[in-house]
Amino acid sequence: MTWSPTAHQITPFLHVPDLERAIELFTGSLAFEVLYRESNYAYFEFGGAGLRILEEPGRRLRLDGKARMTVYVDVPDVDALYAQLLPRLKLLPAADVEPPLDKPWKQREFQVRLPDGDWLTFGQPVRGQ
Repeated sequence: MTWSPTAHQITPFLHVPDLERAIELFTGSLAFEVLYRESNYAYFEFGGAGLRILEEPGRRLRLDGKARMTVYVDVPDVDALYAQLLPRLKLLPAADVEPPLDKPWKQREFQVRLPDGDWLTFGQPVRGQ
């Protein structure tokens, strides 16, 4: 018998310079729910997907402004989610939100810049592909 690994979920672990700012973004603008919180750590969920955040006050952004990583959340309808979140997203700086676009890699995505300069991307396959 061959052993085959399985996973319940993959949970990204982000390191941010300011936990309060991250909590405000994830709960206020992106509709995540905080399920657990300590002084410098929080665990969030969004539609059953988890995200862990650890505060590192000394963390610095890269000088070139490029993201070190992107957290990708697969959703069934990226346009419906964007429309639902749009009133909250409009409160963020315009440069921190990229509206839904069909990408060359056949995914429809929208992105939100996180407090540490990385990106959170919501996406789905382009319909008809």
